[in-house]
Amino acid sequence: MPELKERQIKLVHELMYQIKVREVMNRNVVSFPPNSSFRDIQLCMKDKRFSGTPIVENGHIVGIISIDDIITAFDKGFIDQKVESYMKRNVVTIPENYSLIAATNLFKKFRFGRLPVVKSQASLELVGILTYGDILSHLLMEINTIAEKFEAQEKTSSGAVIHGENSYHFEIPHDNFDIAGVASTTVKKKLTEHGIKQSVIRRIAVICYEAEINVIVHSLGGYMDVTLYDDRVRIFVADEGPGIPDIERAMQPGFTTANEKIRSLGFGAGLGLSNMKRCADKFHIKSSMETGTEIDATVFLEPQQE
Repeated sequence: MPELKERQIKLVHELMYQIKVREVMNRNVVSFPPNSSFRDIQLCMKDKRFSGTPIVENGHIVGIISIDDIITAFDKGFIDQKVESYMKRNVVTIPENYSLIAATNLFKKFRFGRLPVVKSQASLELVGILTYGDILSHLLMEINTIAEKFEAQEKTSSGAVIHGENSYHFEIPHDNFDIAGVASTTVKKKLTEHGIKQSVIRRIAVICYEAEINVIVHSLGGYMDVTLYDDRVRIFVADEGPGIPDIERAMQPGFTTANEKIRSLGFGAGLGLSNMKRCADKFHIKSSMETGTEIDATVFLEPQQE
């Protein structure tokens, strides 16, 4: 079994070299012209919940403004000034045809939250934005796609019970990494058969996968129920102890209690709960040291009116 885990880790590493930035990046970039004020950008950051934005002129990136720049503008009293005199002009970018391994190296080196994506190495034409979360989510989807080749065999061992056309139940045992990803792969296939949008299915699959891993790694076993309604999909997960002592801290990206064994298998990166919350339209978690943890996540099939 260790050989299988080593092959899985090698697979992720190979994917990092094969997948291009353009396959993962977000093309809907929020940007501002150089004559925008810090206050305009600050209000947009607050509304859209992001921490930095490219400054673009004639389709080309000419600078960048971060949340630190906004704070400095507040502190020094130039929040209503135009950003063109203050913005960082030496912007670190990545071409869209570069591999994900190049992107992750830049993230590690500079500790950025996001990378502007340009057309090519010789061009400053802005074509997208890339975050570390985008990379992780795409890798999960790629691994799920590969796992579908083995779905029939894995499904037999997964403890999956289909209650009806729109309802699925999965028993998830403790410390059984052989079935990790089976539930998410099964759900992905069933939702595809129902004609659900692939963008919605990807979010649901991430939630299901992260939930499976959390139960396998951190609990004494549990179950997951996935129900398809006319307008939404609900994922309910419950496990048996030992619970989460500090939920707020556990929700922070990178926080983990996984031991060295779990980390050596490629799990326990501390992104599970934050990934689930990010992919869900509604997310609720409660935990007790006596009764374990329950997660209730909802993903709407269509965008909701505010």
